[in-house]
Amino acid sequence: MKLSINKNTLESAILLCNAYVEKKDSSTITSHLLFQAEEDKLIIKASDFEIGINYKIRKIRVESSGFATANAKNIADVVKSLNNEEVILETIDNFLFIRQKRTKYKLPMFNYEDFPDFPKTEGKNQFDIDSSDLSRSLKKILPSIDTNNPKYSLNGAFLDIKTDKINFVGTDTRRLAVYTLDKTNPQEFSISIPKKAIMEMQKLFYEKIEIYYDQNMLIAKNDNFEFFTKLINDKFPDYEKVIPKEFKQTLEFSTEDFIDSLKKISVVTEKMKLHFNKDKIIFEGISLDNMEAKTELEIQTGVNEEFTLTIKIKYLLDFLMSIEEEKFNLNVNESNLAFVVKSQGLSMIIMPMIL
Repeated sequence: MKLSINKNTLESAILLCNAYVEKKDSSTITSHLLFQAEEDKLIIKASDFEIGINYKIRKIRVESSGFATANAKNIADVVKSLNNEEVILETIDNFLFIRQKRTKYKLPMFNYEDFPDFPKTEGKNQFDIDSSDLSRSLKKILPSIDTNNPKYSLNGAFLDIKTDKINFVGTDTRRLAVYTLDKTNPQEFSISIPKKAIMEMQKLFYEKIEIYYDQNMLIAKNDNFEFFTKLINDKFPDYEKVIPKEFKQTLEFSTEDFIDSLKKISVVTEKMKLHFNKDKIIFEGISLDNMEAKTELEIQTGVNEEFTLTIKIKYLLDFLMSIEEEKFNLNVNESNLAFVVKSQGLSMIIMPMIL
């Protein structure tokens, strides 16, 4: 294999693919990137068996086709150190040489034939959804998805596909986010996508793509890349049972004013009390270090009965930063019960804190 490629083009592709490799054990083939040169393109593959990408760089000069592997971190460090000029990649014996003018690096390779095969789309169902709609919907619930929860299903987004809509659901047990996308679908089904995969999908799903799935796998592809992730098979909790059906009070507030007030308190503490009075809202920080933080928002709230919510600031900020609308609704029953914030298709059920 021998080819020439622009340094910045190569570096961007390597950094993108490095998120998919095995990072804990450098002795495995999955800690390496696989390079495949053919005709006028370079294909870079990465996978840790759970998630993978096949990324294509076109219109480069390939002198001889072939395969190479290189430790993902090592080649990223090497390419990063080079100047923004043409780079030559060449395999000689069992090594990958990286050259740029008078600079040369030599990296050991593994056997490319040991690299894991990528799943095929044959026999899988097609999921008809616009890639930007999918990416935007997942992004809205992403902050609410748990990490390393013993209940494996909570470490991903649950997509509940109905005939007239799709509910995107994420929870960390202290809050539950549901984003509803109005869309007709030929059949009802559900899948759970791991959080790690969702984070990588945000970098890719801005082009037109085809999406395929079965019980265990989701595959997305277009002319520039192929992406796959294993799906979560653990049963997701019945989220609809958690959502309150009735509220004593439904209030509307300015998104920008609330964000500004919450940020003022968050510089001191992560917990706060929200006091809702008829003509103002008092934001009062809770700190264990004898520090105090308080601000007020003068507003005719329209509350029927004054109440206080004790919250983790991050939860409410995550919701407000995920919406585009100027107003949002706050629905509440009792101070010690779950409350709901809503705006357009996004709802978040938040459990108040017990001090």
